[in-house]
Amino acid sequence: MTFKKYFYTLFWILLICTPIAAQQKKADQMTKRAKAYVFQQKDKIGKTDKLLNLKLTKMYATDRTVKMVYTKSNSNFVSMFPEITEGRFKTEAQENRYVARNYCIWRVANDALASPSLSSVIRDDVYTWFVDVVGPEGGEPLYSFDFKTQAVRNAIMLCGGKMPADFKNYLSKTIVERALQSLLKDVYIAHDSAGFCNADLKNQKLSVDLLTTHRGYPLMKANGGEASRIAWLGSFMRLSKSKRYFDDLCDIIKVRQIEVEIKLRDIINPLDSAMFMIYPSEILEYAKNPAVSETQIEGYLIGKLGGKKQEAEKRGWFISQYGPNRTTLTAAVAPSKSNKVYEVVEEMPSYPGGKPAIAAYIAKTVKYPGPCLDKKIEGRVVCRFTVTRDGNVKDIVVAKSVDPLLDKEAVRVISLMPKWIPGRHNGARVDAKYTLPVTFRLTQSAEDN
Repeated sequence: MTFKKYFYTLFWILLICTPIAAQQKKADQMTKRAKAYVFQQKDKIGKTDKLLNLKLTKMYATDRTVKMVYTKSNSNFVSMFPEITEGRFKTEAQENRYVARNYCIWRVANDALASPSLSSVIRDDVYTWFVDVVGPEGGEPLYSFDFKTQAVRNAIMLCGGKMPADFKNYLSKTIVERALQSLLKDVYIAHDSAGFCNADLKNQKLSVDLLTTHRGYPLMKANGGEASRIAWLGSFMRLSKSKRYFDDLCDIIKVRQIEVEIKLRDIINPLDSAMFMIYPSEILEYAKNPAVSETQIEGYLIGKLGGKKQEAEKRGWFISQYGPNRTTLTAAVAPSKSNKVYEVVEEMPSYPGGKPAIAAYIAKTVKYPGPCLDKKIEGRVVCRFTVTRDGNVKDIVVAKSVDPLLDKEAVRVISLMPKWIPGRHNGARVDAKYTLPVTFRLTQSAEDN
């Protein structure tokens, strides 16, 4: 009995210790791989990246982690790529952090694609990169961030397995992806009998609730949810086709394979619901050949559901408040009562006609200062200003100066701009900050200048 007792004890000890030993062996292998990766990067230490003006000063590996320290030449923050990131971050420091993080991911992704050994690490293992950016005097980091191998895999997938040679091209893709995430959630229907709400985007799947009246429910449900699907597709196309990066959005939908799940609910009988899917191929096909054009979607729904078209100012997020007879949905569209000036809002202010209209207005209005013309001074003046909830422009400041005369002309041109479409936050019109670069470029013809 004693021998059998010791035998079973030994058996259970071996059974428990074997997987632990295997896990420890794998952890040691991963640490070894991380150190090998750092050793391969040793020639980059001490070198300054001129694009971001950051110098890699330290790089070392520990258990499943890679630690990197960059030194910034000064402690000031400026917008590094205003033409790409304008208006999307609360502060320049936040923008710098976002740009630096994506820069590091882009670098690692390029290394992975060039190295079979690192590629296998990125594909199979879980590593974390910890990055600190310190000032010229060292000390506490100006900002820090981290990312895992999943972020690198996502970057490679975002670019279709081939990273752009130019970092700015990759940064543009990440900004467009952020915009797509916002656009997917901002889809709405401007109709008094139906409205999307409660959008939840996880991984590649967007789940949205579509509330409708008791009378409209069977119509939205009929023919496999035809009206529900067209309502979302038409609204999404109307919202996204106004963006200059629409083609890039379609590329990302194709790469990411984003699908939409619509849960249709009757507001009087919530237990009565139906679910419909919209797949990436359908979104892309609708972009090429819309069954109902984005300008006709409201008329299509009115024909299906009846009711009346809402006024343009009543478009926005639908909230779960119903009319006295529970047959209408109410949109939160009133101007905000707060005096807060927002840095970032759900729907940023926009100029009527978009970026092309801004460029046309500036070209028509700007007057090149004579002294700057004579001295051949040119460059981009970046201005920050507030677009009020009424669409007016005020509080213009120069965020990036070129020359006092060019700065003054940029401020003059912006101050004369017609009314903008105000930004929205939580469904209400609000005062919001906006960044606009005004480029002064000399041509060979003095008359054109």
